[in-house]
Amino acid sequence: MMTSEELTRRLADLAEENSVAGASAALWHDGTLAKAETGTVNVATGAPVLPHTLFAAGSVTKVFTASLAMTLVDEGRLHLDTPVRTYLPDFKLTNSERAAEITVRMLLNHSSGLPGDYMPDLAPGDDVLERLMRELATLPVTGVPGQRWSYSNMGMGTLGRIIEVLTGESYHAALSTRILQPLGLNATADAEELLLRSVAVGHTVDSATGDTHRVSRLRAWPENGPAGSRLWLDIDALINFGRMHIDGTAPDGHRILSHWALHEMRAPQFDDYWGCFPMYANYGLGWAIVREGDDPILSHGGANLGMHSTLYVLPKQKAVLAVLTNSTTGFQLYSALCESVLKECFDAHSPAPSYRPEPAVAVDADQFTGDYQSPNGRVTIDVQDGQLRLQLTQAPHLDAWDRLNGRTPGDSQALPIVCIDRERSRFSMDLGSPGAFAPVQFYDPGTDGRPTLVRVGTLYERTP
Repeated sequence: MMTSEELTRRLADLAEENSVAGASAALWHDGTLAKAETGTVNVATGAPVLPHTLFAAGSVTKVFTASLAMTLVDEGRLHLDTPVRTYLPDFKLTNSERAAEITVRMLLNHSSGLPGDYMPDLAPGDDVLERLMRELATLPVTGVPGQRWSYSNMGMGTLGRIIEVLTGESYHAALSTRILQPLGLNATADAEELLLRSVAVGHTVDSATGDTHRVSRLRAWPENGPAGSRLWLDIDALINFGRMHIDGTAPDGHRILSHWALHEMRAPQFDDYWGCFPMYANYGLGWAIVREGDDPILSHGGANLGMHSTLYVLPKQKAVLAVLTNSTTGFQLYSALCESVLKECFDAHSPAPSYRPEPAVAVDADQFTGDYQSPNGRVTIDVQDGQLRLQLTQAPHLDAWDRLNGRTPGDSQALPIVCIDRERSRFSMDLGSPGAFAPVQFYDPGTDGRPTLVRVGTLYERTP
């Protein structure tokens, strides 16, 4: 078992190496806990990271939201394979027939086709998710619901609204009542409560110079609360939440989730997961799955304004690993730390993505050209000098995310893509730096034989 002293040394070294302002980490293994913290909560004040400092959970919140929903499933009030419209009769998108097919399970496993990233930054309020549902009525469903994995913050928002309707509480009140309080977690989504505690603020890091600056806003996008924009917690809270997912109980023995619910959340949902989410082998209900089988590893990462977080749970080995950081370079820190700890302590590692453009396979390039769209933006594929190229143009409403994280939105570039699997239409995209490649996959040929969908991180649908 790793000691707190060793974990502290590694955390501090990686924070310095990656220009991370502050971080907290912990490893719990069968009753033994190692904890570490380093750096500052705020470069402007120099206040130190404390054992109970709150950080943004980011998208790790999705596992909290999924767990909250599963408490209602356990009670028989929510059913996984029931259409969303059973609970939200006014649930609409621009393609109504597709919207009618979306089920609760599809929200949990990210196969609904609802928008991945939509950030209108609505005014805060207990009715923000109700207002979000009206916003969704102006957006499309991408692809056929239930067929393809496509990460969806709006799917989590919709699940949050269902929870509100069933419990009669706001999403955050229900989360507190059913998850945070029973587990005794130092966690909150209430901005006024944040003022009373040690709270880390996000920081942007200049990749060229290492210069670090505070972000201009502490929080944004309240409509994305169930997806990850509102929850703040300390490292003990993240560890104890992870421990609950080993046997379903709180520290005092109170059962939060049934054994059946735990099993359902861990069960792989997709036969074809290639290229969906780096570092993961499959996806369950709320959980990403690092390793499938009888000895699974569950995980989820998160990002918020200038912050990165991650959580790993190894149920069979009774282990939980968690890291919280308050810098845009936190992803590099937690990736390096978690990979080394998982390997040394549990002989485990994340799947290595294999997206290199070799061996190249010849294809009819014209079959893949065209414009594909989703609420995330537009993908244009054409042929230049005999080479297929892909250009991704981000939707304007996502530029705010870049600006608040210290990045300047710029013009997109057309990048070369090379087929590496003709039968399954899998391609490798050269990102322009040594050894950096990303997966691209085409799906669902139409009557003309040309694909109707392309995945570049999320799904985009061919325009007429």
